Amino acid sequence: MFLIGNIKRGRLQKLKIVNQLIDKVMPITAQDDPEDDDDDSPSRVALRVLNVLSTSFPPQQVFPAVIAHVLQYMQSADPRFRKGAMLSLAIITEGGVDYMRSRIGDFVTLICAGLSDPDFLVRRASCMALGCIADELDEEVAKYHERLMPLIFDMTSDSNTTIVKYATNTLDCILESMGDAIVGYLPRLMERLVALLDGGPTEVKPIALSAIGSAAHSSGGAFGPYFDGVTARIKQAMALTGDDDALALRGVATDTISTIAEAAGRDAFRPHLDDTMQLALQGMEIESATLRESGFCYFGVMSRVFEDEFAKYLCYIAPQVLKTLRMDESAVVGRDAGGDAGDDDGEEPEMADDDDDDYDDDDDEAPLGINTGVADEKEVAADAIGQLFASTAAAFLPYVEEVTKELITLLEHYSDTARKAATVALFTFIRTFGKIGCLEPWKAGIPVRVPIDEHTAAMATLVLPAVLAMWEDEDDKM
Repeated sequence: MFLIGNIKRGRLQKLKIVNQLIDKVMPITAQDDPEDDDDDSPSRVALRVLNVLSTSFPPQQVFPAVIAHVLQYMQSADPRFRKGAMLSLAIITEGGVDYMRSRIGDFVTLICAGLSDPDFLVRRASCMALGCIADELDEEVAKYHERLMPLIFDMTSDSNTTIVKYATNTLDCILESMGDAIVGYLPRLMERLVALLDGGPTEVKPIALSAIGSAAHSSGGAFGPYFDGVTARIKQAMALTGDDDALALRGVATDTISTIAEAAGRDAFRPHLDDTMQLALQGMEIESATLRESGFCYFGVMSRVFEDEFAKYLCYIAPQVLKTLRMDESAVVGRDAGGDAGDDDGEEPEMADDDDDDYDDDDDEAPLGINTGVADEKEVAADAIGQLFASTAAAFLPYVEEVTKELITLLEHYSDTARKAATVALFTFIRTFGKIGCLEPWKAGIPVRVPIDEHTAAMATLVLPAVLAMWEDEDDKM
């Protein structure tokens, strides 16, 4: 596993052993798994090997060999092999999205067989496979809703909690891209999801709530009859305190309420804006990175919905954003970060070798002693602050100088996603300045027919050198 993850793919290609590795690894995926999802096992290590292969090599070198085993295993009388087939399909999805896109109908047929399997482990693995594919190819999978939805609906009523959990998660993946097709399912769908939210297993409730948000997003105006009941339930969940399960549901509720607002529109949601805003701000004060990230997502989406009406809340939001962007990650290693801090994943230590050509360096790995959850929080905060400026325009100007300084600092962060978020936010700042200062529409032509105003020019002069300096060192310049 270590060698596959670190030796450059060219060496393995020269040795022509990729197919041999797949042939050796695939039977191991059929071995039994421990009950605890956090425990390692040969089958789980084998699946990680497949994932590394699928993301490191062209799909044509990996997928045909894996799919040949998948088709063979799905014909096996032993449910463990059928389980291994579905899990293998799930784990290689990330590395072969384009390969799968043109064959999505065949994969859906395969998964439908797994969803109908009499064995619990096979049905669960099939849910995972469908969820992984739908996460990458949501629009393509949603086209097969007539075949998939009846099977998934039945599984949300399964007596096994794990099946219900995975089935509900699969629903969440599909619903957002169904568009008008969701309307025919909406009564039964909402009845089931609300029942799971009200009285389902604890671990299913956040997933059910997220699926409700996806249903609202996809159905738009057709969601109207469910708006009041759902909003009342979400506001209750946004006020939860206590253990990790309660806070997890609160975080999802904070995310979902903004989705509901966007689906319903500002006029329908306006009576609930102040209440939910107060609940989101209260959540920011709880020592939970998850709640802070959910809060930033809420602020960004709500500002997009309410635009200049949202400006009155900037005095509460800007200090929270600056607090996060200025956070010293090395000083908060013990802080809740969604499970990242202090997590020993059992990875082997990095080994030195004089032949640097054989090994890949990962410049984006977190330095030792750094809380990666804070990096995630900074990324979400940067995303939100760009949207806040774009939505509230001139009302945001008092905060521009301080926030810009922190975003430029974030361009030097070890996390590539944090750097990307900072870059997008800074370009949004330039664009927003341009809209504020533009007295007439821009016109193409040389010499310049509509000059850039001094504030936009000043922001561009400040931002562009920093972004270009960062870009110069980026491995992926796209």
